[in-house]
Amino acid sequence: MRKLTIIPCVIVAFVAGACGDKHAQSSDANAAEVATVSPETSTVSTPTGPVTTGTVSFDGAQAAYTEKRYDEAVRLFTSYTGEHPDKVWGFYMLGLSAWKTGDRDGAVRAFTQALEKDSSHVKSRLNLSRVLIEQGKAQEALPYVEATLKIDSTSNEVYRVLGRVKGELGDSTGAIEALKRAIVLDGRDAWSMNNLAKVYIGQGRFEEALGPLARAIEINSTVAAFHTNLGRALEWTADRSRLAEAFVEQVKTWR
Repeated sequence: MRKLTIIPCVIVAFVAGACGDKHAQSSDANAAEVATVSPETSTVSTPTGPVTTGTVSFDGAQAAYTEKRYDEAVRLFTSYTGEHPDKVWGFYMLGLSAWKTGDRDGAVRAFTQALEKDSSHVKSRLNLSRVLIEQGKAQEALPYVEATLKIDSTSNEVYRVLGRVKGELGDSTGAIEALKRAIVLDGRDAWSMNNLAKVYIGQGRFEEALGPLARAIEINSTVAAFHTNLGRALEWTADRSRLAEAFVEQVKTWR
């Protein structure tokens, strides 16, 4: 197996302050998830099958979203869903657009309407859960995530969101189990690694947090939250060698 090593600059940045990370820092690792449709993907999911074109086309509304004209996207998808009230993807995209503008209540309404059209729409369930978590309503989010597991029990994303919900509810054991499962399902799920480390940090298990964070940074070094959390963990630990490699070996025991 290829050896995994930590870029020395990562350590220096938080121990000696020499590196100068140019990315904005966040005290909440999950805050960065709001910045994209999903923390792990930057693309917008597209509908399967034909999309009906009316006065407002789906493609035109989605283009506004993709180009980050979110207020316009809300207006266009509101019109689109009015013209095509049976199109679940229209309500889904309306929810994403409203979320981007900061209108969480509007996002909840749109995602809920999408689920009224198709209760098995996984992405609407997951993003509705994320918005509810942001609103401090993790208990309301829990049944949506649990129901999603019944639809797709092989999705690392579902387990990642379940881990977030469990963590918000104070169930650290449940959160760790869910996040470990997410990582087993996708060995490059950097966000689950970060969130697992956050739970460990919350429990004062700083050395256990180092491996997941080191590996997350190796996978994606551009996420400021990963560096911030690694810095927090490093402040309380002395053993900083072979962190990512040790973590990869540890994951094998979770299977």
